[in-house]
Amino acid sequence: MVSFFKEEIPFFRHIWFFIAGIGIAIKYNVNSASDLPLLYWMFFFLFIILFLIISRLKKLFFLNWIAGVTISLLFTLTGIIWCNSYKEIERKNHFSKVEASHLIAIIEEPPKLKGDIARFPVKVIQSINNQTITATLGKLLLALRFDTLQKPKLQYGDLLLIKAHYSETEQAFNPAEFNYKRFLSYKQIYHQSFINIKDVKLLKSECGNPVLDYSLKFREILVKKFKQYLPDKNAQSVASTLILGDRAELDPEILSAYQNTGTLHVLSVSGMHVMIVVFVLNILFKPLDKFKAGRIVRLIFMLVLIWTYSIVTGLAPSILRAAIMVSVALLSKFSKGKSNSYNVLAIAAFIILLANPYNLMDIGFQLSFLAVLGLIYIHPKLYQLYNPKYKIVDLCWQCICVSLAAQLATTPLSLFYFHQFPTYFLIGNLFMALPATIIMIGGFIFLAIPIDIVQYWLGLFLSYFLNFTNQGLIYIQQLPFSTVNQIWLTVIDLIALYLLLILLIYPNSYKQKQIAICIVSFILFVSFSNKNVKLINQHKTVFFSLRKNTAIAYIKGKSCLLITDLDTNDYTYKFSVKPYLDSCKIKSIKFINPHLTEHENIYSFGDKTLKLLNHRQKTFHKSNVDWLLITGNRNYPIAELLEYYSFQKLLIDGKNSDYNIRKLTSQADLLNLDYYILKRNFAKEIDH
Repeated sequence: MVSFFKEEIPFFRHIWFFIAGIGIAIKYNVNSASDLPLLYWMFFFLFIILFLIISRLKKLFFLNWIAGVTISLLFTLTGIIWCNSYKEIERKNHFSKVEASHLIAIIEEPPKLKGDIARFPVKVIQSINNQTITATLGKLLLALRFDTLQKPKLQYGDLLLIKAHYSETEQAFNPAEFNYKRFLSYKQIYHQSFINIKDVKLLKSECGNPVLDYSLKFREILVKKFKQYLPDKNAQSVASTLILGDRAELDPEILSAYQNTGTLHVLSVSGMHVMIVVFVLNILFKPLDKFKAGRIVRLIFMLVLIWTYSIVTGLAPSILRAAIMVSVALLSKFSKGKSNSYNVLAIAAFIILLANPYNLMDIGFQLSFLAVLGLIYIHPKLYQLYNPKYKIVDLCWQCICVSLAAQLATTPLSLFYFHQFPTYFLIGNLFMALPATIIMIGGFIFLAIPIDIVQYWLGLFLSYFLNFTNQGLIYIQQLPFSTVNQIWLTVIDLIALYLLLILLIYPNSYKQKQIAICIVSFILFVSFSNKNVKLINQHKTVFFSLRKNTAIAYIKGKSCLLITDLDTNDYTYKFSVKPYLDSCKIKSIKFINPHLTEHENIYSFGDKTLKLLNHRQKTFHKSNVDWLLITGNRNYPIAELLEYYSFQKLLIDGKNSDYNIRKLTSQADLLNLDYYILKRNFAKEIDH
């Protein structure tokens, strides 16, 4: 039952304050050692008890709003206190606060291999120093270098002895770059370690959660079945991702096709997948209803299998939310009671945030709950706009309404995070509606029946069918204007868009609503217009902070001269340079590689000039420049350079080794020069 009376959705109303408390604790890094939140909580709790007693005795019912406000404050403070209890970094026994030569840690996730590096988080349980073992806690991101001819046989739950060589995770040094440090902090990871495999010793296996350990091994067996019977590699990876939530070998081109057609949610195991599981289980266990205890046996079987599937697929917030909601709905149906969809959604959110309050910052959690909220509230309103006479038309209309409702609810947040909009999302979702269901059911049958001939023919069918859907999405992606890119929203824009959406769909026709819509629309118009004017008139030079490369952007309007040795397909370009150019809405880029010439590289950037010294330069001519950039890891004698070049600032980029940077900076210090190191430092952005 869906209701709009606030008295019928008490938990849904108050969960927002609990969420706000968690958000405040994370955003403003509320000190977990402080007792103030707890003292405030106790004060308000005593206040509400006394207030309720007095208001009932004196019949002061007109003051009930005070109770409502106090309860909201209690939920907010509860969120702050609960989140603070999870901040491991502020505890005295965090491994970073204990002196150690070695650490004992447990692998928390299956290692991800890329080239000769295996990356995985570990949970530190002990620190060793001078043969003294201290119990510690905290998580560490381990990057393990290994011989490519012999891959490491490490897995979830392995107990490792590692050298205590670690550093803090690095923050985003370039503007608009993805903040990986913040992302890791939401997973309680604040330190990273780059070590060789010879510095790691395996002490013991199977030390992790036994349920999770079994589920990961079971999933690996199922993935191997797909690899064995599905002839096409892309079909194998999509089947493993779509049905089992294993993205390890998903091809970037295929992933891009799903992302650019608005069907990425199909690859993220969530509510749709759980509902298909429920549909299959309902058919299988329907005959049990004929027996006396059949309904309860059916309920138990369904709950066990739903949660087994959720655990095997990784228990991500989206799948956890779906499993909780379906479980509550099944229990409610069994007890012949009524459940309110809003309260059920709020209960699911509350349980997930109780398990880990930092799940709030998980993008999957945010998008999943917004999508379901859209389905609960927006979908019925859209569906009522048209009443089809034929079942097939009605089915298509339902699919359209579901897609529109979920897209409306999630679009502002998706734009805020991903900066693009899939124009043909409706076509993509209609195209995938039936194939996704067929693939899921076919995949379940394939995995459940251990008969070789059946698996052979089902494997062929799944492979061809998956290739058909992949190629269909690639075709949709290649249509003109399939995506609108370079959409960068501020937090104010995000809030305003959701306010506008709420005002438009809220069932209220008062004049004040129309005025509010006009005000919010005007704010958005002014915000977007102001940003566009600034982008048209922008004139700047940016020296990017890169580890092993050079990148300098001279931006004027929406054109850019990019001096770099990076290719557009390089990961460093996509991760560190392109996001900023997109945020500036650059439409045309001229690339120049400064390391391909032995001649002098002097560039004019408006009223400024740059001299770039690479490792190949052989001739020097006297010149006056604003900036001198040393790159290419050549140890130039700076005193001799001063005989040729007059400059205001010396820049040293990441193309130089750490050793060479130390030599260059020591010379610059002796000569009292103004210099700036770009390696492991913030990018330098200069307005003209």
